[in-house]
Amino acid sequence: MRQQPHVLSPLRRTPRSSQTGPWTAEVHRSVEPLADAWDELADRIGAPPFLRPGWFAAWWGAFGRGSLEILALSRDGNTAAVLPMERRRGALRSLSNWHTPGFAPIAERDAEPALAAQLVGARARRITLAFVDPRSRFVAACGEAAGRTGRRAIVRVIERSPFLPLDGTWDEFERERFSRKQRAELRRRRRQLIGQGPLAVDLTADGDRLDGRLAEGLAVEARSWKGSAGTAIASRPETRRFYAQVARWAAARGELRLAFLRVGGEAVAFDLALESGGAHYLLKTGYDPAYARFAPGAMLRFDMVARAFARGLDAYEFLGQDDPWKREWTDRCHDRATLQLFAPGPAGRLDWATWTHVAPVARRLAAIARR
Repeated sequence: MRQQPHVLSPLRRTPRSSQTGPWTAEVHRSVEPLADAWDELADRIGAPPFLRPGWFAAWWGAFGRGSLEILALSRDGNTAAVLPMERRRGALRSLSNWHTPGFAPIAERDAEPALAAQLVGARARRITLAFVDPRSRFVAACGEAAGRTGRRAIVRVIERSPFLPLDGTWDEFERERFSRKQRAELRRRRRQLIGQGPLAVDLTADGDRLDGRLAEGLAVEARSWKGSAGTAIASRPETRRFYAQVARWAAARGELRLAFLRVGGEAVAFDLALESGGAHYLLKTGYDPAYARFAPGAMLRFDMVARAFARGLDAYEFLGQDDPWKREWTDRCHDRATLQLFAPGPAGRLDWATWTHVAPVARRLAAIARR
């Protein structure tokens, strides 16, 4: 779901920290020297895996094109905020794209206004943060800083990502969310699928035979409509490289979940997911179209959500866009937005006008042409 850009109005000033030590700002050109302090900070604030240095190292290795600039704030020798950015053609952009579940700085609460001021004050004709929460404190702090410096700011929602809070029990949720007819239909298809061979869910939660299992799963995903559309992980070398590195990194942390629905040992549906901090994050999923009449994707989803309830997790994050099949499970979504900050002066005003008025028209015309 895409919405028109709207101007971000200056918001009320965030209260100053009660601490008095000065902030020290540094720009790092690689992830490794900062990785330990970054991970320690992420642990302190309970950050999800896609905001940690291992994720960004994989992202940069696959998708990075300009120069890496990681802005870090510290006080009294302790790292308090980290924001990874890419500089290219005079602009700064967050390390995020359509493979990003969500983007935000890793920051202690009292460091966010100072981090926003450092970012907004950077020498860049345009600053873009993509896949951010438009209601976050950091976006608000950037709006304040933009108002003080004369930068124009716009925010537009680019994605709504469904998530399911895991309240109550699986049995209660299944009865409330799905009709008796829907449950009976799934049981019927499960019986039919069992008629094709022994049925089992195979879950890998570590690095045992990781490369072979990942290759098997990506082959299943590529056989679905994603392969013909060119959106499967295996369709592009950089995308395959990114997810392979993320899988190895997450396996080393004990957070990788590769799930297969197997019929007679053959994989007919596949999930690539992470599990961390009480949440299950579904990064990618796919099924073999040869078994489409049995709904193997829906069958694996029922089994994995039931498992999440049984394990006492807090949330099942479907990630990505609000596809119809995801909305069958939940009405709750995270808004993901792009925040753009434009330099003051005539050139910045022209750039702002282009992105505010011309770019939305061009996107609508392109969508009409595709249809």
